Amino acid sequence: MYERIERIKSRVVIDHYPICIEKFRITLEARKKYRNLPIMVQRGKILEEIAEKMPIGINEDELIVGMAASKPMGLEIDPDYGIWEQDEIDSLKEDGYLIDLEDEEELQKLNREYVPATLINQMGNIFYENERLISVLEAGLCLPPWKPERGSGVGGGYAQSGLGLGPSLILLAADYTKLLHLGADELIRQAEDYKEKIRFTDKDSVDKFRYYQAMISAFRAMKMLGQRYAALAEEMAKKEIRPERKKELEEIARICARVPAKPAETFREAIQCFWFLFLMLSPSTTLPGNRFDQYMNPYYEKDLAEGRITREEALELLCCLRLKDMELNRTSGKNNRKKNAGMAKWHNFTIGGVKADGTDATNEMTYMLLDAAAITKTPHHTLTLRVHKGTPEKLMIRALEVVRMGMGLPAFIGDESYIKTFTSRGLPIEDAREYVMTGCLDANIPGKSRTGPVPMVTMPLIFDIFRHNGVDVKTGKKCGIETGNFEAFESYEDFYQAYLKQVDYIIGIMAEKDNIELTITRELLPDPLRSALMDQGIESGKDTFDRVMPFENGAVINPIGMINIADIMAAIKKLVFEEKKYTLEELNTALEADWKGYEKMRLDFEHAPKYGNDNDFVDEIAVKWFADFCRIVDSKKTIYDHPLIPTGISITSHQPGGELTGATPDGRHAHEILADGSVSPMHGMDTNGPTAVMNSAKKINQDPFQATLMNMKFIPSSLESEEDLQKLSALIRTYLVNGGKHVQFNVVDRETLLKAKANPKEYRQLIVRIAGYSAYFVQLNAQMQDEVIERMEQHF
Repeated sequence: MYERIERIKSRVVIDHYPICIEKFRITLEARKKYRNLPIMVQRGKILEEIAEKMPIGINEDELIVGMAASKPMGLEIDPDYGIWEQDEIDSLKEDGYLIDLEDEEELQKLNREYVPATLINQMGNIFYENERLISVLEAGLCLPPWKPERGSGVGGGYAQSGLGLGPSLILLAADYTKLLHLGADELIRQAEDYKEKIRFTDKDSVDKFRYYQAMISAFRAMKMLGQRYAALAEEMAKKEIRPERKKELEEIARICARVPAKPAETFREAIQCFWFLFLMLSPSTTLPGNRFDQYMNPYYEKDLAEGRITREEALELLCCLRLKDMELNRTSGKNNRKKNAGMAKWHNFTIGGVKADGTDATNEMTYMLLDAAAITKTPHHTLTLRVHKGTPEKLMIRALEVVRMGMGLPAFIGDESYIKTFTSRGLPIEDAREYVMTGCLDANIPGKSRTGPVPMVTMPLIFDIFRHNGVDVKTGKKCGIETGNFEAFESYEDFYQAYLKQVDYIIGIMAEKDNIELTITRELLPDPLRSALMDQGIESGKDTFDRVMPFENGAVINPIGMINIADIMAAIKKLVFEEKKYTLEELNTALEADWKGYEKMRLDFEHAPKYGNDNDFVDEIAVKWFADFCRIVDSKKTIYDHPLIPTGISITSHQPGGELTGATPDGRHAHEILADGSVSPMHGMDTNGPTAVMNSAKKINQDPFQATLMNMKFIPSSLESEEDLQKLSALIRTYLVNGGKHVQFNVVDRETLLKAKANPKEYRQLIVRIAGYSAYFVQLNAQMQDEVIERMEQHF
């Protein structure tokens, strides 16, 4: 078994990824062919064209089939986002991506011949006409900064694997069981029945008719994909002379002839059906596997009981699925690459937790997914373990054994807080208990909720603008409101409240940006396949972004550097307003000089109480700051007339966010990286051990957040024994059942990371955990490598 896995792995762990334009070609040709059709119907037809015309292939050793691009490990230019100008293509090549000269020339030719209405340029048509909006976006308060030249947007587009259409960065969990249990034929029949019942008597009837047309096309595309692979496998089987491989190809042909057209009846059929659907829902770097152990285990248990499969055979298929997921990748323009370093993707499979009735959900598939991760030793797909009071200790120890291997997975999340996120906003507890991770760590309910825009807002940069009374010193433009002379505040409370006013204004702008993006997304990027697989998706006859969902979370606000603000406020409160060691005028002068000539003063501010050490002085400031931020976000509404929701996933945005931010009163120099995650301490500032870090974090009410993120790094020697794992298990449990939302671990020492940075070829397969995802260390940029290196090493 492992020999097959190693051979496949050797093909998917590579250094240079090809950029492809075949899907771009097919899409543009289809748009011309169907240019007279409404966008919704046109997009359904495009899916059919892609399913019919994209190159297909079955590689040696494969048991799960379905190519993600026209070339092995390729990334297809995405037609729905920004245009790739030559300078952006050049930057890709500088970073080691490969593109054929002929394709490069044709891409620029296609760009000139046909410029589609992309999401970025349509948003830009509004932003560049509104000085109030564009001044905030040019300042980089929402990452990455928009370019000042009209039409440039954030620069570059996306190149992504997968056979579907955008939007590619939404946080949405489609209900995969609809296709698994019913099959495409039945879903087509249902859509046709609803289409036939339409009477054109109300304002939505024509839109619904078109939606059903598009949905039928989408499921026909699903069927076509299976049929093409069935025919290819059958043809290859006829030519195959090795009996064992011939038998495998014949079985692949049989399976693909059945799924996804018909309901999956066996584990092999179910996992192949899942992969076909995953391909057609991609490109999406945030596409989840949902509660894979819950909906796949019945297939496995039935096959096992009836003698159709062994545990080892099923485990091999799970390993193959992990390696297929390694074929799905994404890159973007150079500015966007900074906030998503390491070819970030979040194909998050949620395991464990409780069932809808509140009982423990652990099953054999839960353990097998962990075993597959241990065997393949790849960063993807991501695994996230839901922890509750009744989580078996056996499962915790097995999960930590995998963590100890150094891949950064699984992450651990708390049912206690995540479930309250939903029930506190009115969702029935039975639905809330079915939550899954979408993207990094944002919770959604399969079929019943979805999130579109996730603007990354740099809070210390807002402080910089507050310090300059509403002006961004980089552009010289006024992008905030006037909150008063920074040096003139006479009390800490007045100072803090003035900063909150600036935050409130900027978050209001972000809410407007979210609503513009939501409106244009539903106009330009209707999604018949995802929408059909949502709760009441077929019955409603509406796109998922064209209706209010059972749990409405259409847009969120994602702050970067929250902990920096807590540290900043603590230092100012202590040193300026309580001890009166320095004045605001002196502080402002030192910050303007980037602390040059003020090193003793800088050290005083750096040594002020820091979050992450179980120090109530700064922790209480953090508690209030987080609560005030949630209140501000809750006061803003989306186009669905529901409040925005806060989330907390930095990914790698704390690096570009820090680049844009001047010196700050926590002792940080200008342009230095910010705190990672959302409840992680600033790197190097937590000096009292892991228990103190978690004690600080659990004081914060994390329930209102759709996600929070805590990174920890342990040295390998601290987790060698069974007793060490038991100690860490107890620490995790205590944190998560007492209001903590998430924690994840790197198990690697500083020396290894320094060697890998100096000799990347010798450490190609070194994996580290970044922020809700794992990545190969050598694929990170230098700044992010340094950030991982500088994280505090914990031990018991």
